[in-house]
Amino acid sequence: MIASMLAPLAAAEQTTSTDLPRTSSGQATSAEKGFCARLGGLSGQIDQNITGRLSKLGDKRSETEKNLESRVTDRDKQLADNRANWDENRNRQYAGLEAKANTDTQKQAVAEFKLTVEAAITTRKAAIDAAIQAFRTGVKNALDARKSSVDAAIKTFTDAGKAAFEKARTDCASDVAPATVRATLQASLKAAKEKLASDIKIIEKKKDATKPLIEAKKTAIEKAIQDFKNAMEVARTALKAAWGDTATTTPASTR
Repeated sequence: MIASMLAPLAAAEQTTSTDLPRTSSGQATSAEKGFCARLGGLSGQIDQNITGRLSKLGDKRSETEKNLESRVTDRDKQLADNRANWDENRNRQYAGLEAKANTDTQKQAVAEFKLTVEAAITTRKAAIDAAIQAFRTGVKNALDARKSSVDAAIKTFTDAGKAAFEKARTDCASDVAPATVRATLQASLKAAKEKLASDIKIIEKKKDATKPLIEAKKTAIEKAIQDFKNAMEVARTALKAAWGDTATTTPASTR
């Protein structure tokens, strides 16, 4: 979509580069003199093409934002549903442990076990939620930065095109030779096109800005899981010490 912005000025550059006939004495022909008269139409056509491409770019951005929001909503719902199921399953297992506790020592061990598990799960949820939020914030910042870069490149591009045609109109009004006006306009449009192409390449090189964010989220979640496992091992050990080898192990883990 960004690259398509090159098309209007590329077409204009080709149009303005068309050779115009000269008389045998080297003077401008009527066709060449008409070049200045055609500037308004050519400029208007290019403006229309750019406006159309900007509209499509805006539509594409809106579609992308909606898709991202939809995916975030779906993932949040899935995570919430999974956590609710895990909570329900864990509570059933707590009830099973409490039903098997016959002595005060066992009952106290179950109560302490439950507190330890819930604290570990709360810590794990907070760590994972923080990792997800940090990732989403980073992605949003990267997308905003890309959008700003694209907008700046497009503005530079369109401003250069407008300035080129404005100079051409001024030169025509000042009776500058049409051939010179055409050559100057052609060179300016070519420079604008090449500048946009260069800016696009720089922007595209930054497309992988989310890779470090993905790795950071993965590392943070893996650490949260490992910390949770370590806490659960301590809880199991304490429960078994009070119950002996017949103690039931921890309820299912949860995010």
